[in-house]
Amino acid sequence: MPHLTRKLNSIGLFISKFDVTPCEHNPLMKTSFLLALALGSQWAASSLHAQDSLQDTRNVLGQWVETRQITSKERSDWQVEKSILQDTQSLLTNELTRLEETLATLQSSATAADEERSTLTAEKEQFSAASHVVESTIGALEVQMKEIIKTLPEPLVNKIKPLIRRLPEDPDSNTLSLGERVQNIVGILSQADKFNTTITAVSDSREITEDKVVEVRTLYWGLAMAYFVDSSGEYAGIGFPGKDGWEWPQIEGSGPSIQQLLGVYEGNEDIQFVEVPARIN
Repeated sequence: MPHLTRKLNSIGLFISKFDVTPCEHNPLMKTSFLLALALGSQWAASSLHAQDSLQDTRNVLGQWVETRQITSKERSDWQVEKSILQDTQSLLTNELTRLEETLATLQSSATAADEERSTLTAEKEQFSAASHVVESTIGALEVQMKEIIKTLPEPLVNKIKPLIRRLPEDPDSNTLSLGERVQNIVGILSQADKFNTTITAVSDSREITEDKVVEVRTLYWGLAMAYFVDSSGEYAGIGFPGKDGWEWPQIEGSGPSIQQLLGVYEGNEDIQFVEVPARIN
């Protein structure tokens, strides 16, 4: 509007330069004046229209620039959100894969656990059945074990006395658990088996008569038999298990050969075959 005002003022100034009074008497000047007035008005209108068009163009250009900025910002924001969504999708996909693998492992473990549980249950039932069998027979085994102990050699009995003392006097009335009772019997049999697979030499006393006892060396041949001889070789013989304990019959003339046998065993004699008396039950 200031620009348009300046234009109109210029036109007014241009018109004011003409002397209006003479125009009434001079047609040519009047025509020239009117022409100038028309051209000035047309020029002013054209200038005003051009000014409006330029302003409209500026407004449209400003809106276009603003739209481009908004579009660019929206596109940038979308790229950021798209990247976040892609990362989230990747994270969730990995988590889903991990959970599926964990589930498969748990299912496999559950199957293995069920199989192991079934196996353990079956074994428990077998142990329970075996326990009932042992419990029903343990008393009779303890009675038989007491009878067997009578036939064991004295060195072995002395070694297993702690186990022997744990055998109940009355199998039907005792405070030991089934496991402890079985352990006693197994311990006695284990020591007896070990003694039976070795040769054992001991020094002990042997009663010859009611009023005579001599010191002898005894060589046990497992649980089967034994040889004994005194230091002079005069008193010698063999031993073997009997119904009420070991029996020790004296064998005349066996002293030298039994002394030689003991010498070979103890390393005092060369290794050689030695003829000694024997008894086979």
